[in-house]
Amino acid sequence: MKPRKAETHYTVLNVRSDCSTQDIRNAFVELSKQYHPDVKTNAACSERTARFVQISEAYRTLIKPQSRRDYDDSLIWLPNGSERSPVVEHSDPSQPWNVRPNYDPSPGPYYGIRGLKRVSNWQVALVLIAFGIVGAFFGFTSVKHSFDLHRQVQDEVSADATIHHAAVVAEAQKYGNEEQMRRMADRLARNPYNQSAK
Repeated sequence: MKPRKAETHYTVLNVRSDCSTQDIRNAFVELSKQYHPDVKTNAACSERTARFVQISEAYRTLIKPQSRRDYDDSLIWLPNGSERSPVVEHSDPSQPWNVRPNYDPSPGPYYGIRGLKRVSNWQVALVLIAFGIVGAFFGFTSVKHSFDLHRQVQDEVSADATIHHAAVVAEAQKYGNEEQMRRMADRLARNPYNQSAK
């Protein structure tokens, strides 16, 4: 005797794994009419109650898109090979059972800008590398220019200091020590503080 294959929520409700939410609702209504404990039949009451509990659990799981996705992920297999059930939540109350495909056959602009087509990853990488090279070049150029400008200013200051030093040395050599002492004495004599001290 073959071991019985474990039932999934889909087999409990007798629906396909890629069915719509409306199919799940319809299946639940039909099975409730057969297995609800209040329905009078000749079958054993405990078996009917157990089966109705299974049906209710399957319905509660599959009717909500998020719990259905989680349940599909918990299964060993996925519907349609590797695709997930095409059930989406809808906010439009006028069309609550509209099942949409997993892709948009006519998407809008990829980047949100009309006329700008989608580019591949390697093209984006090349553009970024080009921007990096240009940025590195401008950074190196600006640092070099700043360094050259700073060195030029320092050279000008150094040249001015050298000229002033040479003028001071030339004046000191032109007038000997005696002349320097006489000039200092004249300056001290003209100082009003020295005169008041006398």
